[in-house]
Amino acid sequence: MAGEFRPLHDVLRELKPLVQQRASGFFFVVTEDNHSCTIRLRGGEIDDVLFSRQRNDEAVQLLSKVTAARARFQPIAVSSANSRGALSPASLQWLLGDFENAPSTATAAATEPVESVEGAPEPSAGISEAQRTAVEKVALNYFGPIASLLCEESFVQGNDMEQALTQIASNLASSDESRRFMVDARGALKQIP
Repeated sequence: MAGEFRPLHDVLRELKPLVQQRASGFFFVVTEDNHSCTIRLRGGEIDDVLFSRQRNDEAVQLLSKVTAARARFQPIAVSSANSRGALSPASLQWLLGDFENAPSTATAAATEPVESVEGAPEPSAGISEAQRTAVEKVALNYFGPIASLLCEESFVQGNDMEQALTQIASNLASSDESRRFMVDARGALKQIP
């Protein structure tokens, strides 16, 4: 994945050749404000789009508001998504390069902040390598291959571990999942000598 953020339209232009090659895998997009989008490809078909707690058309609607991002493709055998066919033709067309016509939906839900959980560690003056490794291991269970990228982006943006954890958790699909991640990550951090 390129280290620099580029205009979103340039990043998404990488999707069309993958579709034409009938690729299978995950196209990971990370925005400048550290939100992640996962586009699942199976045999050249876009099966699923997840972005900021939204799925498919709602996710594409939110993605259309992003100005800059970076991306990478992870080729892998992909099983069928539960919501196959849920993407509208307008969303598919936009993802594959028709950027003149922004996809529309009735409403796009706003992301809700992760609630604070009792027992949160006090903000630290910096994030050690041991802390980074512990959090990345926990994040891997929740995000898969994109975990290290999400963690890296969160750690770079500040030196406060609680802020980094909250930022990482904001990429999960539900507030319950975000809370579980926060509890697991804080537990892993407490294990560091």
